[in-house]
Amino acid sequence: MCRFFTLAFLLFTACLPALAQFITHGPAVGALGPHSARMYVRTSFERSFILQLSTDPAFSKTLQYNGATIAQKDTTTLLDITGLQPNTLYYYRLLFSGQPDARKGSFTTFPPEGEKGHYVFVTGSCQETENMKVFDAMPTHHPNLFLHTGDWTYPSYQLDNSYPANYNTVKLAWQRHYNEDRMKDMLLTVPIDYVHDDDDGFGPHREGWYGTYYEQDTITGEIYNGFSYAPVTQLERSNVFKAYTEFFPAYQLPDTSVGLYHSFKMGNCEFFFLDTRSNSDLPTLAYQYDAATNRWSFNPPPNHKIIGDKQMQWLKTGLKNSTADWKFLVGGVPFNKNLRLLIDFALQFQNIALSVGGVNGTGFRLSTGFAGYWAGYPEEQNDLLQFIADNQLTDLIFISGDTHHNVMDNGQNAGMPELNASGLSVTGTNLAYFLNLFGQLIPSAPSIQDSVWNGGGNGLGNSNFKNAFGKIEVFGADSVKLYVIDEDNEEVSRITVLHSGKTRAQPQTTRSILANVYPVPPQSGQLIVQLQPNYLILPDDQCYITDMAGKTVAQIPSNAFTFNTAIVTINHLPPGAYIVVYQSGKKTESVKIWLL
Repeated sequence: MCRFFTLAFLLFTACLPALAQFITHGPAVGALGPHSARMYVRTSFERSFILQLSTDPAFSKTLQYNGATIAQKDTTTLLDITGLQPNTLYYYRLLFSGQPDARKGSFTTFPPEGEKGHYVFVTGSCQETENMKVFDAMPTHHPNLFLHTGDWTYPSYQLDNSYPANYNTVKLAWQRHYNEDRMKDMLLTVPIDYVHDDDDGFGPHREGWYGTYYEQDTITGEIYNGFSYAPVTQLERSNVFKAYTEFFPAYQLPDTSVGLYHSFKMGNCEFFFLDTRSNSDLPTLAYQYDAATNRWSFNPPPNHKIIGDKQMQWLKTGLKNSTADWKFLVGGVPFNKNLRLLIDFALQFQNIALSVGGVNGTGFRLSTGFAGYWAGYPEEQNDLLQFIADNQLTDLIFISGDTHHNVMDNGQNAGMPELNASGLSVTGTNLAYFLNLFGQLIPSAPSIQDSVWNGGGNGLGNSNFKNAFGKIEVFGADSVKLYVIDEDNEEVSRITVLHSGKTRAQPQTTRSILANVYPVPPQSGQLIVQLQPNYLILPDDQCYITDMAGKTVAQIPSNAFTFNTAIVTINHLPPGAYIVVYQSGKKTESVKIWLL
């Protein structure tokens, strides 16, 4: 009797419709809009299929689309999905020979263009280790979209050195993208947009085609710094661009001869994805070497560009014509203009071996590490910020990656509010912490928490060095909240950006003497006045504070400066606006401050 029931059960279960497993990578949904989407999928071998969409998880009524994976494209396909309704949750599954595949998911279309609402986006970059806990936390925030800013795995060293010259190796890199633990499951229900950075683009430092090295004289102990070069070939460039268009469900790209930049609209938001790696000038061109002193200086040549004229014109036109309440600029590297302080400061220690954030090198390596960011291209950065100011464009927010930590600024230092989320899965997120430690130990070092990333993050006002991601929460046309959230779903820091034109652009300073005055507003009755690191104080120089009527209210004598930094007691001054003035010969520079 027992055998009879066992046999009957086996026959019964054999008749049930089984979930097949034809899909090896994906599905992943991108290029989302109110009425359309695009889906990536890879199968074990070339196969045709039917994609079914339904607003019912039981698929009682479906929309159907025919598709097929292509052997010549690594048995993948990009399927365009049209005829959808705005702001609608669709469940999807793929049928192979009538059998549904086990990998199925859902996505929600965008609201109508211009519609104000409550929207959530998550963002991050840099996936290098096996710890993928962030991808368990992200979906709990119910994001409308995942904004990936690059280093989506590290094919530059995780695969053999034929990457990216060998297209077969590039295809393997894309297979790794879609096979990341936990992320591959998150992508079943969270749409994605993406632009590459350096390690998942052309390889380490290949965006500028350079690396740094140093040698130490065995007798004198003197250190000599230099650059090594690995130019990107046209074949490598075309391979990277071709793979992006074949294996990623991307929005329309304006010009792939220049890069992978693009834009899209979502409700009352508009996103401008920037490609800062494909067309940038060599960061090495900004450095000059003096053999007599064995020292490098940072002096970018005219027309030194990070995105180039064509992409810049596209961006300016898009920003000027945008009617969105919120404009998000998204790119692989930080925009923060005050990172220039770190470029200059690190050169003071260029011939000293040190370790910062777990990376060994010299002060020269530290300096060049920041020179590939927007602050290393001050002419182009100032041009953009001046354009924004001249056209009275407001409510812009920058989203960036690359740095292996997660930090924010309200715009006072960065030039516009910025969320730098770059520690999805890395070996350490303590860069800002160590740099801030320099600020406490060395008087001439800029304070990271005051002068660069005032919105907090990993190691800034806390001891949280966990992997983390960024969250952007839009509240109609009222405000945007920016968050850093760690892998355990704990909030690390938060800032609020109010809508109404209060977040105006602030061009990078062109001052040659005054580097910074902080905190602003001052705290604890003290003001820190910092001169440029390489400035030599002259005997007749004068530094003082005036009120808005021009009356001198405080003197800062030259002997108050140690390592070009003075700490000034100002608790005797009443609240109000003041001006810090520095005079050297016929040159006068000033900074406005507010006392609360």
